[in-house]
Amino acid sequence: MRILLVEDDEMLRKSLVFFLTSKKYEVSAFDNGLDAITHLESSENPTDLLITDLNLPFAAGQQVIGAAKKIVDSSIPIIVLTSSGVESTELEVFDLGADEFVTKPFSPPVLLKRIEKLLPK
Repeated sequence: MRILLVEDDEMLRKSLVFFLTSKKYEVSAFDNGLDAITHLESSENPTDLLITDLNLPFAAGQQVIGAAKKIVDSSIPIIVLTSSGVESTELEVFDLGADEFVTKPFSPPVLLKRIEKLLPK
């Protein structure tokens, strides 16, 4: 299974790549939304699940979500990671098509359970 991870916090991004790779996922990781959208547009880079932060350089997480829904497939599972615990933000990302909302800080094993819930066995 291929995961696209978009997170601008370098330490968190690297630790999640290490963790998810150790769980046998293929991970493509980017530190900004624009590069993630470019990755999505390439048919050579299929994506089974998107994990994105909202506050990103060059293109916000909301734009990455929109691109994933248009480019990949409207049913692509999406997990949003954010430090915002504001209810309106959570409602906004669900309206955009996100499946899960994870507030930072979080435990990688909890994120893994959410991934396993969204991806077919």
